[in-house]
Amino acid sequence: MKLFFLLVLIMISSVLNAEEFSVADHEGNDISIQRYPSEGDLLAIWLVDHEEERSMFETMLNAINASGIEIWRVDLLDAYFLPRGSESIIGMPGDAVAALLQAAHDSSHKKVLLIAYDRMPLPLLRGVRLWQQQAHHSRLSGAILFYPNLFGAAPVAGEDPVIDPIVAATNIPVVIYQPDMGSQRWRLHQVMQALWSAGSPAFAYMVPRVRDWFFMGDIDHGPGDKDATSAIPGQLFAFAKLMDSYPKPASASGSYQPDQAEVKVMELVTLDGSLQAPGFSLDDLAGTRHDWERYRGKVTLVNFWATWCPPCVEEIPSLNRLAARFNGSSFDVVSIDYRESRTALAEFTQQTPVDFPVLFDEDGLISLQWKVFSFPSSFLIDKNGRVRYSANRAIDWDTEEIALLVKELLVE
Repeated sequence: MKLFFLLVLIMISSVLNAEEFSVADHEGNDISIQRYPSEGDLLAIWLVDHEEERSMFETMLNAINASGIEIWRVDLLDAYFLPRGSESIIGMPGDAVAALLQAAHDSSHKKVLLIAYDRMPLPLLRGVRLWQQQAHHSRLSGAILFYPNLFGAAPVAGEDPVIDPIVAATNIPVVIYQPDMGSQRWRLHQVMQALWSAGSPAFAYMVPRVRDWFFMGDIDHGPGDKDATSAIPGQLFAFAKLMDSYPKPASASGSYQPDQAEVKVMELVTLDGSLQAPGFSLDDLAGTRHDWERYRGKVTLVNFWATWCPPCVEEIPSLNRLAARFNGSSFDVVSIDYRESRTALAEFTQQTPVDFPVLFDEDGLISLQWKVFSFPSSFLIDKNGRVRYSANRAIDWDTEEIALLVKELLVE
């Protein structure tokens, strides 16, 4: 398989260019499709949400196409003129996906495979349910979901996320590619239980030693993982065959009420002080153990982050300035890195100064205990160990407003 992947990379210029056509949803909106034709009997509708060129992804698509799978590549954000970002995807209805499924059934006799990654599986599953309600027959084998985030909008940092209602209303076969080091690794069992309870013959494939976006590598966005990526073309055939062996319900069962919650990106949120910080016992870059007890009686800012998270990196300078501003007081900044190696952190800190302790959450379980859902997430904690403020996004920590909050906590 590795040899095949390399041959495709070498011969990428000889791969057929995509054909362009469009289908209309029920409101008459045109959805543009890039079609990569093939003589095989499997058609994969791949929903993407990135617009920039990712060399590893393009090579993978060509390898999948060369293996005999027809591909329809669809960018729903572009089709509906929506801004890039998870906020646009979370509330997206399934009309376009239902239209794509119907077009696939009308245009050929091939079996159909739906594929999406990250947040895009939410409109994918909504579209399947809509299509089930109107379809008279089905050649849908199932859905392949790469590192899916099937939860609703990011909660206030420190609160549990809620699985989107569409998951509990999905009964088609599903295969989840779950990176072993992915951000939602420890919540996979919740998703699987919800799918099984809905009647979906759902399967999880744990991809070892990789992170989310592992097939998106290029010069600008990181190396990705060639071994895991090169295995995907062959695996798609195997998973499609597995899912195709299960009966397909004529229509979706049970009731389904879409999540109408407003999508909010939180800055610093004031909490009621009832939440006690879970604590930790972790090593820093030098191998020194940091126990939560050393921060008792202090005001502490605990920041969860990772070097592969651009917003996390962007807020480091302001965290440095906040730490320097209160140097010598009973205020500490401490960060907890999510599942990265000391080597990776040492290389990073040589390029980007970090003026506060960086601790290692090597298995991700401390982040889970703190109910971290998105990166970065930060918690401002008082002298009694109570979480008083939290943020589920990157913010500017070097402001007078935040300095005033820290001063108030210091004098309590």
